Amino acid sequence: MKKTLFTLLLLVGLIGTARAQGTIKFGITGGLLNSDADIDLSLGNIVSLASIDAVNETGFYVGLITDFEVTDAFHVQPELTYGSAGDLSFVYLPIMAKYYILPNKLHIQLGPQFSFSSNLDDIKDAIRDIDGVLGTNSNLDDVLNTLGVELGFGAGFDITDKFMVQARYALELTDRYSGPLGGSLDIKGATLNVGIAYFF
Repeated sequence: MKKTLFTLLLLVGLIGTARAQGTIKFGITGGLLNSDADIDLSLGNIVSLASIDAVNETGFYVGLITDFEVTDAFHVQPELTYGSAGDLSFVYLPIMAKYYILPNKLHIQLGPQFSFSSNLDDIKDAIRDIDGVLGTNSNLDDVLNTLGVELGFGAGFDITDKFMVQARYALELTDRYSGPLGGSLDIKGATLNVGIAYFF
């Protein structure tokens, strides 16, 4: 929690600096989303027993995007998007630091992404049998965390001042499972999004 709070405060500071020094652009974004979730079983997080590819679904994402120019080469890009793939749906808040390798054209991205689940049915289906076999019979709504913290990295290309294409991969750092099998069952996800953005 302290790390999350520190990260948010740092980003607020970066955005404040950007507002004072450079231009701000607002726009819309959307594209293709691939969502993947793996379930890892182990003996007390020591001996790995199995790794199950529980979910691998493709869908879409759509939302709002902002670009804060700190310097010509360094920008901060927050987004607020909704994504759906299979029976999974999330609200995403990526906050990417962008560094331009080619001025006003090619850039790389790195930063945190926060995800808030609104539907985890595919993951619930995948762990229901495991939960039952091991005898915990827990309420899956109570043991699956709705908030995840991820590390995102990717690249983008500014076609014009208004149009941008981007691709980003985000790897979950937190564990979605907090139930009685917490020492032996881990659920972590990953997302890949490829899309466009239009700035007004």
